[in-house]
Amino acid sequence: MYALLLSLISSLFVGFFIKFLKIKEIKKLFIVVFINYVVALIVCLMLFNDVINQSTLNKSLSPIAISLGILMPSIFYFLNKSLNKSGLAKTDIFQRLSLIIPVILSFWLFHEIFTWSKFAAIALAFISIVLLLYKKSTKDGNFNTFYLIAVFIGYGTVDTLFKILATNKNIPYIAALFLVFIFCAIVSGLYLFLSRGKIHKKFIFYGLVLGILNFSNIYFYMKAHKIFSDSPTLVFITMNLGVIIGGSLIGKFYFKEKLTKNAVAGIVLAVISVILLALIQIDIL
Repeated sequence: MYALLLSLISSLFVGFFIKFLKIKEIKKLFIVVFINYVVALIVCLMLFNDVINQSTLNKSLSPIAISLGILMPSIFYFLNKSLNKSGLAKTDIFQRLSLIIPVILSFWLFHEIFTWSKFAAIALAFISIVLLLYKKSTKDGNFNTFYLIAVFIGYGTVDTLFKILATNKNIPYIAALFLVFIFCAIVSGLYLFLSRGKIHKKFIFYGLVLGILNFSNIYFYMKAHKIFSDSPTLVFITMNLGVIIGGSLIGKFYFKEKLTKNAVAGIVLAVISVILLALIQIDIL
């Protein structure tokens, strides 16, 4: 479980850092995004230089790696647009509910066995998300369906593609991760080149920090999928619910946001659903 826990912690720090920075301008955003992927590349090469070579890179080159390289930096653009057009509340809902895509596809693409105990855990997970985000979803404000749907499909697709990549025994996943970072750096560098505005040095530093956090998040996320290859639902739901629970607690104690009764009930149901999934994983249920 250590890989899943480390991925979750890293993901929470990534979300906290981005929220803390409050970047709105596209140019500033892609400075951070581009430097982030360059740093991730360097860290990956430094730590795993012995397994990254021409042979493993050739085996890892695939349409999935290229797709992830395009999708991951692109999501930052749509996420930023959605935040500006529809606000944080609605964007957050669509981002978290994107776990519906990989969870449903896991029974089809990965041939995960359906059981009623899994169905109950998944149902509790979805109910907890609704409770956690219910108050946010009722706020008035501007609304742009296109960007919200792009966020929903984008995050759900990335989760699914990483699962496929991590569980393919013919693909060296460290080399595949390195290739994904290369494509991400190229695409985000192109976005940066096409965007207008001045380059601020402090955002280069922010990119350095984000790169380390993002590398840790993605590396341990893929490792968790390898460890729990027979139960991708456990990884999908634990990560998404963990981010929501952790984000709620960070919001309460750091950003001084209030936890509603719905949120508290949602957190309790989320914990129960994760415990159920863990018990299912070790064949107790």
